[in-house]
Amino acid sequence: MSQSIIPSVQYCKSITGRRSPEDLRAIAHVKRFLELLTGDSKFRLEAKSNPAGVEKLARGKGVNIDVGKFSPKFLADVKNKERTVDSLEFPLAVLWREWIEDWLTFVRMFREDGYSDKADPRFNAWRKRQVERVRIEFGTQRANFITHPIFSFELSKGCSVGCWFCAFGAESFKGHYHRTPKNVQLWRNVLGTAVDMFGSAVQTAACYWATEPFDNPNYVDFIQDYYDIAGIVPQTTTAAPAMDLVWTRRLMAMHGKYLSVPSRFSIVNSSVLKVMHSTFQPEELLGYELIMQLRGASYGKARSGKTLKKLNSGNPSDNGSRIEKAPSSIACVSGYLINMVDRSIKLVSPCLADEEWPLGYRVHGSGTFDTAQDFGDFIETSMTEYMPMDLPADRPVSFREPLHYETREDGFDLLSASSSHSFTGSGHVRSLGDMIAEGRHRPEAILGSLVEAGADVFGILGTLRDLYSRGFLEDMPQAKDLKKAI
Repeated sequence: MSQSIIPSVQYCKSITGRRSPEDLRAIAHVKRFLELLTGDSKFRLEAKSNPAGVEKLARGKGVNIDVGKFSPKFLADVKNKERTVDSLEFPLAVLWREWIEDWLTFVRMFREDGYSDKADPRFNAWRKRQVERVRIEFGTQRANFITHPIFSFELSKGCSVGCWFCAFGAESFKGHYHRTPKNVQLWRNVLGTAVDMFGSAVQTAACYWATEPFDNPNYVDFIQDYYDIAGIVPQTTTAAPAMDLVWTRRLMAMHGKYLSVPSRFSIVNSSVLKVMHSTFQPEELLGYELIMQLRGASYGKARSGKTLKKLNSGNPSDNGSRIEKAPSSIACVSGYLINMVDRSIKLVSPCLADEEWPLGYRVHGSGTFDTAQDFGDFIETSMTEYMPMDLPADRPVSFREPLHYETREDGFDLLSASSSHSFTGSGHVRSLGDMIAEGRHRPEAILGSLVEAGADVFGILGTLRDLYSRGFLEDMPQAKDLKKAI
């Protein structure tokens, strides 16, 4: 099945294509150096205690760059450490900054590629509301890293790795989707249905969630099917890249052969980091993000799933790792989560983990399928039931939790833990906010009451629609009942 390639994947290819081999080599070694600083606590401590000796230390780990050209922290001349970083004094810092800026552009483009002219307008509008809601809830800085792919396909049930910090609270491994002729046909038909309904936006999908790709011995074969149907190799995140290096090299070979979304390797212990760094040259891992999840890593674990209820003491007391103080999430999908083993399908979107949604994502609706037709029927039904284009006339209007409502003289404010938003205007703006905050008035009642008080009907209606499309209003009235579907 021939598909046009989404712009973000084409841009991804250009990131390396327009750089010289010398620059790519330098960037690869800077990346390896930063991996050691963030993931290897012993290396980090030695670097901190003896900055002037870092270059020798790094070369012992296979990092061949002049680290003094990357950061003033590692200049041998102490007096020069206060110099401002610029392109003349720290060329490696400039190379790295430009490299990161390119990848941030890719992330932004990839998020936009989840919209498709072929998709039902109701889905595109629903997804946009979730993107806006997440920006409010998470804050702009964190939200900018969430790509909101529209599908995630699981090819196993449960996970064999058993990470104590799993933010999705993955259950123990129950089995994988076997590569029988019947299963292959269903898999390809499901993918074909997805492409028929969403076009090239399906290329934003991934083939894992609360599962380990390595657990399915035919994972790479299923990825080949995905390429055949969707047109690219999807992103893979594995926590077992060192378990079978033949498997890992086969996956990497697919990335080298086809247009693809960059994959990631979770480093869950020091042995995995050692194997990956000793097996692969920095240049070989340039296109792969190494996620440092091992003991002593310099950043904390997401407070979601298994870690949600753990206390954050501010020091490495939880298996040598720090847990974020505030609730968080690693969820990214605003769309459909499909498990091919039990043939389940859920409509999900990211949220900050809490008691209601402890895994860091909302479940808007759920069902099962036996055929690709069933799969498509559920998607169609979900759009009808959960994706109204406009404010539902038969439901009370309310602000989305956990937004905090505060009145002001000329309007009202909506506050989250990460952002604040003000709505001002005539005296009717405050009255509108008060009625929404009560959570018991339908749109018609709000319009009638405010128009009777002298408000402009079109102005109030426009404000209501604006609040709805920007994710401030609750669009999931059945949330408390649906949480059991997790």
